[in-house]
Amino acid sequence: MKTPSVRKNISMKLNIQTLKYLTIIILFGILPLSGAPGDFVKNVKIPPLAFEFPEIQTFTSGKGTEVFFLPGEEFPLRNLEIHIYAGILSDSDLPPEIPELFAEAWKHGGVPSAPGSAFLETLEGYGAKLETDANSNKIVLSVSYLSRFEKEILPLLSEFLTKPLLNEEGFAVAKLKLEEAIKRRNDKIPDIAYRKTAELVYKGTVLGKTVQLDSLSKLKAEDVRDYFRDSVSVSRRTVLLTGDLQKKEAVSLVSFLLPDRETVRTEKRPTIDAQTLKKNLDSLSYRILGVDKEATQSIVMMAGILPPHKDPDFYAIQVLNYIVGGGGFNSYFMQKIRSDRGLAYSSSSAAYFERDYGVIYFTTQTKISTTKEVFDLMKEILSEETIYKIREDELESAKQSIVNRFIFQFADKMGILHNTLRFKEHDMPADYLKRYRDRIQAVTLSDLRRVGKKYFLHSSAKTILTGPKSLYKDWGDGVKTVAPEDGIP
Repeated sequence: MKTPSVRKNISMKLNIQTLKYLTIIILFGILPLSGAPGDFVKNVKIPPLAFEFPEIQTFTSGKGTEVFFLPGEEFPLRNLEIHIYAGILSDSDLPPEIPELFAEAWKHGGVPSAPGSAFLETLEGYGAKLETDANSNKIVLSVSYLSRFEKEILPLLSEFLTKPLLNEEGFAVAKLKLEEAIKRRNDKIPDIAYRKTAELVYKGTVLGKTVQLDSLSKLKAEDVRDYFRDSVSVSRRTVLLTGDLQKKEAVSLVSFLLPDRETVRTEKRPTIDAQTLKKNLDSLSYRILGVDKEATQSIVMMAGILPPHKDPDFYAIQVLNYIVGGGGFNSYFMQKIRSDRGLAYSSSSAAYFERDYGVIYFTTQTKISTTKEVFDLMKEILSEETIYKIREDELESAKQSIVNRFIFQFADKMGILHNTLRFKEHDMPADYLKRYRDRIQAVTLSDLRRVGKKYFLHSSAKTILTGPKSLYKDWGDGVKTVAPEDGIP
């Protein structure tokens, strides 16, 4: 149910950004006023909320364009997202720098009627907000605007979508931004840890690619224009739309912005599944990768492969992850590493699921001097002995917490559409959400032990240590050390 990149690394941005945001939510979402962390919520019982599932309307708008529409809005606002499937997952030969460059050059280049900065300035003058983003799967355009200015805004957006300038000025801005991001991506130790872990997990696949200064220096504005013509403009796309309008207006709006096309290119997605990723990880000769970075603290991260989102074990994995490290101050990681020993600034786990695979991360940030002790504690928690000692009351508490959080899947309309699109992309059953709580409640201790043995043992994960080289001197020959900009051996 998580929605999950370091921005500097386009090919892994979704996973890594989600990991970072989720860690923050887990660790700081509950702040106790007194007593041990989490004590005040341990025995709170909240009855499940009853609510109606929103009815999302879907329709097509020309070849290769699907629309998810959720009407109704208290304010005179319209929110639109266009997801264009033109990332490196649809073209493994595409340099990862190009989608990232395009997303920035697109908005800074402007349109014929408002070139350069005049484009964004004009939209801002009408109170509209426009953002562009790129990840390994797609280009995303997000727009929010007041409905009373729609007649002025839609023609600009139509130009932007069909004939952007993508000029030298916009390209120069985009290239400078990406260049600076690459140069600064090793400034903070968490950024290095997340990026190198993702490179390790996706080693040998298109998702293991990272943006590089050498490749960036060879690209020109013409490459971005070619990318728009040959990929962006002819790729499959999904529109998410909500606001103060009804379906008839929604159909008219989308058809105006995205007129029908004669051609939609065929995607050729590479095979990236749980078996491939697990095989790649297991083939590495070392169990611990050390990333050499001078710092006053270290990060211990363990990463393992999970089954796809629609796998029957998904629900048991969610519950066990909550108990082990995903439940904030109630989790074993926070209790045993931070609360009991005072060894961590933060300690958590996070599970992410895609259509064909999942990834789980166990992460602790600590002092250099306590890194080995933290590593040993993490291994102790991620063991059959610990998992087999989970009690029935801990299981019931975890299930209750997960079920009570379910309502937040419906906190806002665009969030609902995001989830709907994600579940569609993952080929989830139509009744997935309606049966989610019942399936969580059906998880047993036997289920936890089964998935724990398969996915939650330290022996089935690779460890990434990020910190100064002196950190690894007492770890023996089992550590392979690299610099932040080195490739994964």
